[in-house]
Amino acid sequence: MHTSVPPPTAGAPAPLRLAFVHRREFAPEEAADEPFPAGDREFFSDLVSTAGLPVDDDAFTRGRTVYAAMVSAMLPELAPHDDFDLALLAHATPDAAPGWPLSRLERSTPRTGLAFAISDQGITSPFAALRMAVRGIAVQDARRALVLITEQSAVYHRGPIPEELRARHDTGVALVLDASGELGALECDQLAGVAPGDVPARLATLTPPVADGTVRPVLIAGAGLARHWAGAPEGYTVHLAPDGRPAAGIWSVLAEQLPDLRRTGRPVLLADYDARFGYLGWCRLDVAADGGQAEAGQEGKRAHAG
Repeated sequence: MHTSVPPPTAGAPAPLRLAFVHRREFAPEEAADEPFPAGDREFFSDLVSTAGLPVDDDAFTRGRTVYAAMVSAMLPELAPHDDFDLALLAHATPDAAPGWPLSRLERSTPRTGLAFAISDQGITSPFAALRMAVRGIAVQDARRALVLITEQSAVYHRGPIPEELRARHDTGVALVLDASGELGALECDQLAGVAPGDVPARLATLTPPVADGTVRPVLIAGAGLARHWAGAPEGYTVHLAPDGRPAAGIWSVLAEQLPDLRRTGRPVLLADYDARFGYLGWCRLDVAADGGQAEAGQEGKRAHAG
């Protein structure tokens, strides 16, 4: 571990815009090992027991989706957006298999300048990753970045799990950011020290409704946020993340809604709140209208693929 002073820059880096969105659902058996490796079973059994939780022996007989398999399956589907200055893996649920270093991602792409994972920010981990990617604080002069949001449902203990953290699906969502991204401009941040009672007021300051009222902004809200906003804010068209998708849910909704959003160029606010940490994550996307062009429509279909 070491620290250093960032090198001086000649000017502000080019802002990264949204270039591509891709979602993929996985069946647990797609990435299951047969039989379940004895070393993995021993590892998770020891880990769970050390935490004072009862081991779920049946879980070792069921399928699982490992993050290495997710990444390997999704990377070819990102072409031609398949080389990056920065790649970030963000997740709230732990990997279903131990020992996969993110450095393997660097060997899986034509070019990856820097790759690392963010796993300790709870359900707002994707916002932490986007904040670093959009603001360019991780790699100087980055022109393209990948944010991979993954979650898997395998659990190896029988202890309680907070409902907002329980993943019931195996999902991967890839966000490609590029200096020339055609889908829209991004502004992202993660606010710390936000008390539950302060969530409605903080949310109200993020994206005011459009002044002329002709195009209602869209709010895509995570389950953590919906529990603390004391009613949906006025002036928005609201989409709630589906249950059982703690970190990837709102980004899955974005992938699904993006073709419709592009037809009108509607502004979008994506937000979620993790009460355990007091983190409020938000991302404002000014969706670029496609004008009904066929080529842009095809890009929207690709964004919805998977």
